[in-house]
Amino acid sequence: MPRITRLFAVLSVLALAGPAGGHPHIFVDAGLTFSRDATGRITEVAVTWRYDELYSLLLAEDYGLDPDYDLVLTEAEIADTLGFDLNWSGGFAGGLVLRQGGLDLGLGAPEPVSLRLLDTGQIETTHRRAVTGAVAGPITAQVYDPEFYVAFEMILPVTVAGAADCVIDLIRADLDAAYAGLETALAEIGGAVAAEDNFPAVGALFADRVDIACPG
Repeated sequence: MPRITRLFAVLSVLALAGPAGGHPHIFVDAGLTFSRDATGRITEVAVTWRYDELYSLLLAEDYGLDPDYDLVLTEAEIADTLGFDLNWSGGFAGGLVLRQGGLDLGLGAPEPVSLRLLDTGQIETTHRRAVTGAVAGPITAQVYDPEFYVAFEMILPVTVAGAADCVIDLIRADLDAAYAGLETALAEIGGAVAAEDNFPAVGALFADRVDIACPG
């Protein structure tokens, strides 16, 4: 069974126990493009989010995008909407986690880069963030929402600009362990009904990981 289909199926079963079982509410495909300096240090990362079809439709309606349904956004529509998804609140810091040597790297504020409407009807945005504290050497990257309101899946390209010889390994989340962890977390707070206003922070359990190593 495909990963997202399976996730929908399991969450649908959990939803029978109460409203909170509806988490996550938004599904996003993620991709990353890293930039390095002359010493091999990661200095910047461009983050791409591709929203699921349903949420893209809701966004298009909310922002008045593509009113003629030709799947083409005008320059004015893009200019008026670019960066709409970077006004983070409620403790959400953008979902991106970069680590090197077991320590978190610093990330600058997001800067919008692009917004486009795909022929699937999905909205795709890209923003970039400065990276601080890195040294030349391997790093790991994850994209997830700790509260699991958004389910990120890192299935878009992950690349290092100008470094085709870098080794990039995608390690998919252990979904069996993630589902078990979710059920345990819900049980600990009294079940899905109790989680309606206090959903456990299980997003990391469902997070893919990318390991990046560049020669030199």
